[in-house]
Amino acid sequence: MKEYDCNKPLIHIHIPKTGGSSVKEVYKKWFNDGLLFHYTGHGRKMPQKHDLEALQARHKDICIYGHFNRRRNFGIEHYYPEVDQFITILRDPFEKAVSGYFYMRKNSANIADQTRVPKEDLREFLLKRRTGSGMLNNFPREVTMDNFKEIIEAQFIEIGVLEYLDESMRRIASKLKYTIDPGSMQLLNTTKRDQRIPYEVRDEFIEMKPLDYAVYNYVLSKYTQQNAAPDDDSATLHRRR
Repeated sequence: MKEYDCNKPLIHIHIPKTGGSSVKEVYKKWFNDGLLFHYTGHGRKMPQKHDLEALQARHKDICIYGHFNRRRNFGIEHYYPEVDQFITILRDPFEKAVSGYFYMRKNSANIADQTRVPKEDLREFLLKRRTGSGMLNNFPREVTMDNFKEIIEAQFIEIGVLEYLDESMRRIASKLKYTIDPGSMQLLNTTKRDQRIPYEVRDEFIEMKPLDYAVYNYVLSKYTQQNAAPDDDSATLHRRR
């Protein structure tokens, strides 16, 4: 993966239901007023576009943090095509879909596009065939089986996985020249589950999502094959520059 250039803007892609609310709290301590947000507002209000050139002229370390979705016209290429360094965190697509189901149903009153709110039970929702990929629509370029490795290695500084969140954040901190307490990450914005999880359809779900799982498993292998110990000096969240 590429090296971080603090003289250029960074985008952290907050893929929904991947621990983004928890990670955001860490980024607030790291980037302070250099942290800019990219989220849709009430009534489908599109995200604000920040003037990165003007902000960079103030010699700030800039990080844009939020949801990006090319299918809904607020993708990276729509707002910041000039940015070329990214970080994100992935999650097992099955678990991400389960979490998203409960979240959207609980918060349905706040979702402007009611067609996105699941009306069916969880099993039916998981087996519903959909076009595109909710996870990969957030990426900076269109992702295919032929190019996903090149995109990951050439454009991302680091990609974490929620299942290894502490280790993911340790690696991200190291790349950005920050530190973080080992074991300090706590998941926020979790949703109570009021249905049984139909794990018996997991294999069928995986077969429906070959590209999502190819990307996820490629990144996951970087964690399952490498068990780096935390840095000895990771005592507190603070700047090392």
